[in-house]
Amino acid sequence: MKHLRIAATLVFLLTAVALPIIAVDLDNLDARRSYIHPSGPSREVPILGLDDPALGTYHNGATLECAQCHVMHASQQHPHDGPVLPGPVGAYPQDYTPSAKLLKASDPVALCLTCHDGIAGIPDVVGYDANGLTERSAGQFDLPGNANPRGHKLDYGVDTDPGWGLCMRCHFGSTQESASVSCLDCHNPHGNNRSRNLQWASYPGGEPPFGLFVRPGATGMARYERANVAYGTTNDAALREVSNMCIDCHHVFTGSNYNDPDGNGFHNLHPSYDSERGDPNSIAQGLPRGTTDPQHWEDGTGAGFVATERLRFVNSGATDFTTCQVVGATTNGVFCLSCHKAHGGTRSFALLWDPVSGVNAEGCDQCHNKTAQ
Repeated sequence: MKHLRIAATLVFLLTAVALPIIAVDLDNLDARRSYIHPSGPSREVPILGLDDPALGTYHNGATLECAQCHVMHASQQHPHDGPVLPGPVGAYPQDYTPSAKLLKASDPVALCLTCHDGIAGIPDVVGYDANGLTERSAGQFDLPGNANPRGHKLDYGVDTDPGWGLCMRCHFGSTQESASVSCLDCHNPHGNNRSRNLQWASYPGGEPPFGLFVRPGATGMARYERANVAYGTTNDAALREVSNMCIDCHHVFTGSNYNDPDGNGFHNLHPSYDSERGDPNSIAQGLPRGTTDPQHWEDGTGAGFVATERLRFVNSGATDFTTCQVVGATTNGVFCLSCHKAHGGTRSFALLWDPVSGVNAEGCDQCHNKTAQ
């Protein structure tokens, strides 16, 4: 077994793209995590239960009862004198097959979807939106288990171990095309005082605050409308861009070592904002070479804006909803959510515009303005 673990270490070091070459102790999770978040904040687990109303976090404090997800004795054959709990989990009498961690379902994803699929008043993350929002900021998944060309594949039975379990989905025999996700990869089920309960898949509890802000005055399900969500970053552990989470699995698409491996200043891959590796980007950076058109982005009309509203951007230095929305080519950066929806959408690759509509430069032209050239 020892030899197998040493071999696995060597394979990982040889196959990982542009990862730092360091000695790795397979029994030390912090060493393994340093591949993905080498310069993260101090590894202190946040105090749970301290719900900051400004963040709008849930599943902590008084916003969720333990009995909504867990059962003590696998059965509860009589009602109680408290309020009726939302969703099917609140029906009585109850009878459950004993499951790991005393869950009221055999799988965490199945348990999450008991409330988060088709229940009005609760964020709906699969298919049609029971809340009738114009456009959910994170989009929606297809049914669990379905191959999903329109975004992440949500599935049951996913290994959510933040160590090798996470890496094995794409490495060592698996393929990126078939890799599945669990709700618990990106969201802390008990609440962590982060916006949307967002967390690092590779190190739950070690994540910094994320710069996702909601329009002041928006309440209830309106907090999940795309138009009511904006993004900022201070480019350090005090407030990271939301796409800092995406690095855990999609690390080959980000960071200067990946999009410019030869260091000549020309991007080999499309740049994606990565403040953790000191690689932020702005739309104005392409002006000297004529690859982007900052004025076109700021004007917000013409090519790229015909059938697609302004794409989302992360605003460097912005720490509230109002400043996050300020359009400026020197501070607006391209990040994962500029082009894709986190959960998925109705278009291929979870894109925010239709790549086969006949105007497939929509989105691209907002920054590059190449259609007329």
